[in-house]
Parts: sequence; C-alpha cells; structure tokens
Amino acid sequence: MVPVFGYDAEVAAWAGAQLGVEFQQPYRAMGVVDTAGVLRGASVFNDHYPGGNIEMTLVGAGMLTRRVQRAIVHFAFNTCGASRLTAKTPYRNKLVRRLLPKAGFAFEGTQRRYFGPERGDDALCFVLFRENAGRWLN
Repeated sequence: MVPVFGYDAEVAAWAGAQLGVEFQQPYRAMGVVDTAGVLRGASVFNDHYPGGNIEMTLVGAGMLTRRVQRAIVHFAFNTCGASRLTAKTPYRNKLVRRLLPKAGFAFEGTQRRYFGPERGDDALCFVLFRENAGRWLN
C-alpha cells in the first residue's frame, strides 16, 4: 500500500461513500493505493484549527501500517501544522481501539451516542500530540 496526496476531493468522496457520509469543505485527504493503483483506503483530515487540532477519519484497508502511519503523522503535523491529531472510533470497532494506542494515540474519552442511539455507537476519542509523535516524525 502506497500513500498518495493531491486528490483530496476524489479520496474524500470515496471515503464518504464507504461510510455513508459526505465530507464538507474544508478538508484535506490522503489515499492509499495498492500495486495496481486502486484506492483501498483513505484518511480525511477535517475540522482543522491551524496550529491546533485536526480530526482524522480513517476508512479502508491498510490504514494503520507503519508506512501509512508515518505519512499520516507527517501530513497532519508538518503539512497541516496541527499540534494534535484526533481520531474517533465506534466502541464496537475493537480492531481500531487496539491499534490506535499501538500507534502512539492516547485514549482521551468517550462521546456517548456519537454515531447513533446504542452503546455500541459511542465514540471513543484518541489523541496524538505533536510532542508524542517523535518516532513517526523522524
């Protein structure tokens, strides 16, 4: 899987179709393509406050490989100038709940019923601060 940049609208539209949502501008996006050049994953960066927080939405395969993690962190902190990167995942998404801390994200809290009316629809919020992202920025 190879990270690609410069196709913000196309990648965000693909990610939105996978999730059943529509991303609203302003946003930036990074895609992940396979060896045939087919888009397999996406990270959409939205709700960006310059010098502050940027929200990250991940969708698709291969988004938490070391190569892609490094690209995400470089993009959020160096290109977008964020000081923190926030990721939210549904409570029911055990894989992402396990992988985000391994990538250096710290659990920050729960937003109840964020994704819907059930407990499984609670959002678990994780954060990565620039000062804790050293291994990905080197």
